[in-house]
Order: sequence, then structure tokens, then C-alpha cells
Amino acid sequence: MKLIYDHRDASICFGVEQLKKSLERQGSYFIEQFNGQGTVVLPVSGIIIQKVHTPRNQSPRYEDQAYRIYRSGERIHIEGSDSRGVMYGCLEWAERLARGATLDDGAEISNKPALGIRGIKYNLPYAPFDDGDPFVRNLETCMDMEYWRAFIDMLALNRYNCLSLWSEHPYHLMVVSSKFRAANPFSDVEIDRNIRFFRELFRYAANRGIDVYLFTWNIRLTPEVAKGLGLPENVGDYGNMYDDLIHRVGLPLNRYRGQSEVIRDYIREMVLQLLLTYPELKGLGTSASEWMDGSGYEREQWIVDTYVEAIKQSGREIPFIHRTNMQNAGKEIKELVQTRFDPSQFYISWKYSNAHCYSHPQPQFEKLWNAWNGIDLSTTQVLFTVRNDDVFTHRWGDPDFVRSYVLGMQKPYVKGFYWGADGYIWGSDFQHVDHGHKTWKYDFERHLFQFQLWGRLSYDPQTDDETWTHLQEGHYGPEHAPVFLDGLRKASRIIPAVNRLFWIDYDFQWHAESCLSQVSGFKTILDFVEAVPMPGVGVMGLPEFAQAEAEGRINERMLQYEEAPTDILQILEESSSAAEQAAQQLDSSLGEWKGGHAECTLHDLKSYAAMGRYYLCKFGAALELNRYKHTGDVTHKERAVALLEEACGHWDRLGYLWSLHNKPYYMARVKHTFGYPYYADDVRRDVELARLV
Repeated sequence: MKLIYDHRDASICFGVEQLKKSLERQGSYFIEQFNGQGTVVLPVSGIIIQKVHTPRNQSPRYEDQAYRIYRSGERIHIEGSDSRGVMYGCLEWAERLARGATLDDGAEISNKPALGIRGIKYNLPYAPFDDGDPFVRNLETCMDMEYWRAFIDMLALNRYNCLSLWSEHPYHLMVVSSKFRAANPFSDVEIDRNIRFFRELFRYAANRGIDVYLFTWNIRLTPEVAKGLGLPENVGDYGNMYDDLIHRVGLPLNRYRGQSEVIRDYIREMVLQLLLTYPELKGLGTSASEWMDGSGYEREQWIVDTYVEAIKQSGREIPFIHRTNMQNAGKEIKELVQTRFDPSQFYISWKYSNAHCYSHPQPQFEKLWNAWNGIDLSTTQVLFTVRNDDVFTHRWGDPDFVRSYVLGMQKPYVKGFYWGADGYIWGSDFQHVDHGHKTWKYDFERHLFQFQLWGRLSYDPQTDDETWTHLQEGHYGPEHAPVFLDGLRKASRIIPAVNRLFWIDYDFQWHAESCLSQVSGFKTILDFVEAVPMPGVGVMGLPEFAQAEAEGRINERMLQYEEAPTDILQILEESSSAAEQAAQQLDSSLGEWKGGHAECTLHDLKSYAAMGRYYLCKFGAALELNRYKHTGDVTHKERAVALLEEACGHWDRLGYLWSLHNKPYYMARVKHTFGYPYYADDVRRDVELARLV
């Protein structure tokens, strides 16, 4: 057969490479013919891949990023109106060929993206938002093109089209200006090397249909840059631009930064040089909140004087993304910044689930926090920031949850999203021991299923289990993949259930996978007794449930809610049992597949079973202690103590399973060492705390 395509289009070529791999695995013989090399005579059999050009003054035949695959006789046609659409069509047909799928004569497959922008939030380890092992241990990885090629290929295969890179201060690493040469601590040779690296990274992403955006935290500077700008080094003189007080708006230092003409001029020049140096850089994003002081108008004027002015000077028309953390969209953004951009080039970025996307698939913070007061949503484009600051160690994968989440984001004003973590980097897998069943190098390879779910379901929410099973077969084998899929689906409901019943907004305050907080360390049974549920999603809290029981009004009160604490407990019990049953089935049947990802995921399933039962006992004990408060019946306290004693055993098992294949690491946002055995004494102390209630 013939394979006909445009070899000059890098994105289409990437899709074709996947097609060729599938054909080669099938043993199909093919020859290649390139569009543009003379008249193309349609073959009797083959695959014809083409971007359909739109005549002047006519609408494109296909929507952006859409594709159509159809059969005509012995020919398969893959079409789209843009390179991404054609590439996605090639990827789809390559996977169907790998599954042995066919297409009847005259039949067709067509698809278009549910969300136009499907991205990754990636905090770079250079001038990072926070400090910790995830950043320290990825310094070399994130300057290695081998890593980025593997990561970007994975993103493209899973239908992502956006890579957002975040740094407090990336400028000195990426650009240089003769005007502020002293502010760049690198030598000319180092600067040249860095620029060549980032150019290659951005080009590689563009060739995979992925737009790169760069996000900063506005006026944050490194000590070296501050010194190079001639700013005083003494904190009292407002010279140390890298103080340890994390974005506490209102500090005199923040006021100085915002009012300094030197800093304003420097940032404007650096943004300008970024846009001139990197034509492949798609757009920029920042906020007017963290580390800034003054009124809303003052802070927005700073954005205008720096970012907006630099974009104007560059002569480029690029998308600008305005974050709204620590502020609502507000009239200041609308009046000072939004009006300076074409509506198609301006986005408002908003944290959709705050720091915990693994909670409820349809969070209500937009409504609860009046996110769009003063904003005309008919003329405003919104991008959601989706934060997973909950699960960094165990594999996570519930297609039903992500599907519901994506469908909930489909609103007329929402143009897409990017997901990721503030406190973690999926770079080198520094958590896993480097022996035993480890067969991968990078953390995203260990957590591949999670990446597959968010990328593919945001393109096509109807992607079904046949696809997921096929994608897992390489790791688990055809016989075991459905069991792993079902086990992970059930196990992955544990963390969201925990977060719905025990809610704290910010990532540094609460990390459900570890039961840790930067603020208070290990979350004790006393914290759980006073637990506040996730707001706005219809979950009744433990204290309110116990009070309603004591008053004999539980049925009446439950009319106001969707979930009771007892419903959460049931989810934890059922999910833990399902994870354990899947693990037992796999333990006895894996045979020669027991190694690599299969063995590692098996440990994860067993760990989830222990984790779910630990939280089942802890929530159950908290409920009993609330009942004791209202009734004074000591049997409730005795039950709580018994449940917490049982919880100790589950925690010990969780620690044992974790230690079979993981190493401890220092967490960035939570500021504690991750490792379950480290907190065994805290778990046992819960028993004594309950006795003293």
C-alpha cells in the first residue's frame, strides 16, 4: 500500500510515524509518497493523509483540531483543516490499527476537541515557587532535551496542545540584554547555551502541535539579579528580593518592588527580549497579586507598564493570560488590561478546584467566591487551572471522575485548562528505588495513566474503556489490563472521598495522600473531629451529622445534601475492598507479567486498600467522638478508640508496602518528609487523644 502525506509538516509527520509503527507491527508493507512532489495519483490501496486547504472567503471544512477518517474502497483517508487535526487523525487510526479495528467501505470516524486548550501546568525548578526535593532533584533533568523530547512526545500522543512553564523569575536563564547585562549572572557562553536549549525545546513542542506559554509571579527577583540592578542587599533597605516571607501581600518590600522604576524597567525589557528571542513562544501569563502591594488599579497599571508595553514594543500579537489568584477578575483587570488586547488573545485564568482537583468533579468555587463579578463572560475567555496537589506517589486513574470533571468544565466562556501541581515535578523518578521492578526513568512514565486520562478525555470525553484497556496492555498484558483498570478506577476514588469530607483550601495546608500539613504537621483525630466538608457540593460534615442524629432530625437535614459522612465511609470501604480484591486476583495470576509496571501497580493497589481503610477508621472514629460529644454515651468513645487502634494496623501496612519500592523525600509545599513509617507514632498518638476527649 501507499502512505501519502506532506513530509514538510512536522506535526503531521509525528502522526505518520505512529501510523508506520502500527503498520510495521501488523507486518503490512507500505511505500511512502510525499505530497508536493508532482501530481499525486491516488493508489488502489493506501492511506491518504492531507490537510484540506480552505479557499479564500470560505469557512474551513473542519473545525480547529478536528479530523475525519473515512474509507473509500481500499483507501483510508485522514483529513483535517489544520496540522493538529490531521495529526490527531493519524494517532487515532494508528491506535485503531494496533487494536485490530477495521472500517467498512463508506464508513467514517470524525472527532473534534471538547476543550480547545488542553494543557499542563509545569513548575520549573529554576527560581521555583517553593523549595523541596521535587525541585532540587530535577535541576539537571529539566535542562536535558532527552527528557523534554520524551515528555513532549507523551503530551502529543495524549492530545495535549499546551505546555505552560512556570517560574518566579526565568529571565536571567533565558535572555540577556545589554541594558541590564550586570543583572545576568551567567557568562556569555552559558547564556548562549541556555538560549539554544530553550529554542530547541520550544521548537520541538511546536512540531508536536503544542503551544508553550511562560508564566511568572510578576516582581519576584533572585538575589543575583537584585545585586546586578544595583539594589541594596540589606533586607531592611528592601534590597533582598528573595526573602523567605511567602507572598504576604502588604510587606514594605512588596510595595518597594512595585514602585521601583528600576525593577519596572527591567521586567519590561526582559519580557521584550523573551518575545524577540523566542518566536515559538506562544504567550505569556502572570498575576497582579502575589508579592504585589497597592490598590487593584496600581497593580494592574504595573502589568500594563511592563508586560503589555513589552508586547506592544515587540510587534507581536500573542495571547496573554491574566491569573486571578488572591483576587477576583474584577473591574481593574477589565478596564486596564483586558481592553488592550483583541478578545481572542486575552484569557482569565482561575483555580477551578483550588489546590485539590481530586475531590469533587464539579466544584462550585466560581459561584461561592463570586469569581466573575464585574466580568462580561460573553466577551471573556477563561482558562481553568486544575491543581493536583493530592497524589504524587501512588498511581491515580479513574476515567469516570475525569470525564465528569471535563464535562463540568464545558461552559461557553471556558476555552480550556491546564493541570499540574505547585509542589511537584513529574521529571526524574526520584521517589522509586532504582532497582527491583523499576523499568522506567521518568516520573511521568510511572504516572502515565493519569496523563492519558486528562489529555484524551478533554479532547474526547466519550473515550471508552476499550481505549484505556488497550493503552494498559503494554504494561499489564491483555489478560490483566482490565483487572488493573478496574482496580485503579475503584482505588482512585479514595482520595477524592477523603477530600470531600475533610476539606482545606490550600496545598500547603493539606495533602491527603500523606495526611500532612505544613501548618500543623500530621493531622490528628482532633482535626478530623472538627472536619469541614468541601463547600458547595452537597456534603454534610461530621459534626453536623452527629448533631442531627442526636436531635432525631437526620432525615430532614439530609434533604439539603447529596452525601452524608456515612456515604463517604461506604465509598472508602467499597473502594478499599475492590482494590484489595483486584490485587489478590492479580497476585495469583500475573505469572511472567509480575515485574515492571505490573508489580509496581500491584503494590499501589495494596497500598490504596490500606490507605482507604486507615481513613475509614479515622473518619469513623471522628464520627463516634462527635456522637459522644452530643450524647455523653461512653460507648461511642470506646468505639472511637477501637477504630483508631485498628487504624494503626492499616497505617503500618501502608508503610510496609510503601517501603517495598519507595524512598522518602522532602515535600516542597508541605515541608515535611514523605514516608508513612515516619508518622507511625503520630498515628498511635491518636488513640491516646481519643481516650482524653
